[in-house]
Amino acid sequence: MGKLKYIHDKDFKYNDDIVNSLQTYNKSQTGYREKDSRAFYVFDEKELVGVCHTKQASDWCHINSIYYKDIDVLKALMNDVKKYYHKKVEGLQFNSVFSHRIDDFKELGFDEQGILRDMPIGNENVFLTDTDLEMTDVDTDFEIESSKKSVPEYDKEMKKEYKNLREKLDFSFDIVDLQYVVLDNDKFVGGIYGNFQFDYLFINVLFVDKKYRGRRIASKLMQLIESEALKRGVHNLYLTTFEFQALNFYKKRGYKVIMEIEDYPKDFKEFTAHKKIWG
Repeated sequence: MGKLKYIHDKDFKYNDDIVNSLQTYNKSQTGYREKDSRAFYVFDEKELVGVCHTKQASDWCHINSIYYKDIDVLKALMNDVKKYYHKKVEGLQFNSVFSHRIDDFKELGFDEQGILRDMPIGNENVFLTDTDLEMTDVDTDFEIESSKKSVPEYDKEMKKEYKNLREKLDFSFDIVDLQYVVLDNDKFVGGIYGNFQFDYLFINVLFVDKKYRGRRIASKLMQLIESEALKRGVHNLYLTTFEFQALNFYKKRGYKVIMEIEDYPKDFKEFTAHKKIWG
């Protein structure tokens, strides 16, 4: 082993190495997990009134983006999502910084699992789950379509709605990615990847090759990304980790568990941990 070199990977040259390495490790611990992305569309007399994009990962359905004209449209959307993912997932997950959407999903039976406060500052990001997947009565007879690939023509309506919504807000939705890697004579041995959004830093992926563990490489990578957050005036950080990963490592660095989800993936727990840092 040569001298280790830590670099700020501004071009994200090693992003695939970081992500694929961690995914390979996760699969070795949990087995193969089928993934699936899907788009759902609701029409009322040929008018597009609802859109939902989902992704299946870690035995759960993640609601990545959504647009709906009213609560009945949301019910129709979620009914179709539940029908499609029935017996395929352990539950549905959704989070939002918009209180009206949180209220709507709670009306459909979603349960609050955790909150990240001041995300963005003065607001809250609420995390919700639904493990029952029970259908909801809908008064209107909607037409519903779904497909593995999204339909750009239909997605225009959702993008327009998001644009109108964001123009009325006093905070930004912009995401800024950040990545550091460690090399041994130009050989990739580990890295950390995260992104800034809503006055938070989300630490998305941390990986160190098994042969190099025990050399405080992970601690150095965490120190680099946390220091960059401080430079940018960001004091809130959060991350997720499975129980077979590094929860104790994060706890020693001051992260506190704010949310715990069973069977995520099946037979394992997922933890969400938060830390506040000051310069």
